Amino acid sequence: MNTKKTKTKTFEFLTLFVMVIGTVIGSGIYMKNSELLNQTNNPIIALILWSFVGVICIMSMIVFIEISSSTKHFGNGTLGNWAKIFINRKTASFFSIMYGWVYIPSTQSVFVAGAVNYLLLAIGAPITPYQQLLIYLVVGISIFITCTILSIYKRFINRKIQVVGILIKFLPLLIAFIAGFILIDKTGGTSAWWNGGIDKNTWGTNEWSPILFLGGFGGILFAFDGYVYIANAQKTATNKDVVPKALFAGMIFVAIFYVLMALSLFMGSPDGSIVKLLEKMLGGKESAAARIISNLILMSICLLGSNIFVDIAIVDLASDANNKTIYTKKRSMNYKEAGFIQLIIFIVAYTFLITIGISTTRDGWDGIGSAVGSGSIENVEELLNRPTDYINWFSSGTSALVFIMVLAVMVAGVVNRFTKKVKVEQTKLFMVCGIISSLFMAIFIFFGIFAFIWEPKNIAKGDWGITQSGMWFLIILVVSLTINVIVFLIQEYKFKKDPYLDGWDGEINPNIEIEDSISIKTDLIYLKNKVFKRKEN
Repeated sequence: MNTKKTKTKTFEFLTLFVMVIGTVIGSGIYMKNSELLNQTNNPIIALILWSFVGVICIMSMIVFIEISSSTKHFGNGTLGNWAKIFINRKTASFFSIMYGWVYIPSTQSVFVAGAVNYLLLAIGAPITPYQQLLIYLVVGISIFITCTILSIYKRFINRKIQVVGILIKFLPLLIAFIAGFILIDKTGGTSAWWNGGIDKNTWGTNEWSPILFLGGFGGILFAFDGYVYIANAQKTATNKDVVPKALFAGMIFVAIFYVLMALSLFMGSPDGSIVKLLEKMLGGKESAAARIISNLILMSICLLGSNIFVDIAIVDLASDANNKTIYTKKRSMNYKEAGFIQLIIFIVAYTFLITIGISTTRDGWDGIGSAVGSGSIENVEELLNRPTDYINWFSSGTSALVFIMVLAVMVAGVVNRFTKKVKVEQTKLFMVCGIISSLFMAIFIFFGIFAFIWEPKNIAKGDWGITQSGMWFLIILVVSLTINVIVFLIQEYKFKKDPYLDGWDGEINPNIEIEDSISIKTDLIYLKNKVFKRKEN
């Protein structure tokens, strides 16, 4: 009997451990490591920041294990619902709108635009900006519509795609992890650690201005985003005592893996990115096969990311409507309705970001008339990469906004220890981890936004002027937050005109079981139950 119980605990520990790794390690390391290098201007500083942010995220995981215990037996584990429980309903509604109207569309745009971008890079033809705009809009919106249809009408198949996608996602990572250390080039040409910068960028291990430590937080936060929801796994766990250990161990593994993965990329890749490392491994950028294979691999990763985030967006919107943080006239919202709303929001946001990315002039891009050999465009790759500038910048910036919500809930959780407003199951080291992680999370958020407006590497050179990219980032951020406020005020008016007569506590229908936004979790738990039922038989 004891042996069986031990095996059950071990299996559940491993299940949760894998869930953490599969949930957190995603497209962030694929898409943001080279961005981090450009912002910090020093691969060593980049590694230090990866390590430091990882430690703080591990500490904050302990905080969210206690916070999520408030919804262990009822309710849904979303930031919006936790904000309603620990702060108030209006704050929760504002957070829910920010998540659904600002963060989710920008993140979905990263994956969709990334998929199209890697497809164009695989083709490698000098496509004009007019043609690029048409391709981005037609193919990009088609990708999102397909993912939405799968999420709404074929949820079982969709979850299986995501489970298989974990293997697809990790295989190139593991290959790149090993290859990076094997393909070290100390002569400087093909390894970011020694080459001093490529494609108009400069970096080096001798760049040690304190200002450079202020950059890169946006990209790192993007890579760690989503980890807080894992704490809600204790809701469905059979052996509650293994949950903190598994989640803590999983986050330690993720943090260490990110640091080692970044080190491998800096050692082996010309610019710290996986796509350039894969190109180098397959024969170099001059090889057509290397270019096609490496970019198609990254396109597949982006398609999986888009599929997952569409699912998360739909489930979270339906969940927040059920938790009374999103207004619904008929007091309910199914997946079909949530999917349609998210589809409209995405199309508007994506179309706006990709259109201004192609049509507006900025440093290194001449707008709709850009072409190889004219202005500052030197090669086909640069011509094809620049249209996604705003989407990439904005996704990292909005990650910082999401972590404002994370920070607010963390602080509310710490305050709850004194007020006893919400009943929770107390965890060890909560106060120490809560205070330290909240303080540093606030620093990460501030400098994550700061670095996109005033680039630290420019400040280190004595240039404190706002960059062109920073100006556009600030404009888009202000516009998005303005939209957020307008939607919030309209919703509050509707809440006042058509009040919920049973109050704001609880859910519209507590008997409705909203699926967890991390689909992989459902499948792992299903697998666990299936295995043990087979053993019992």
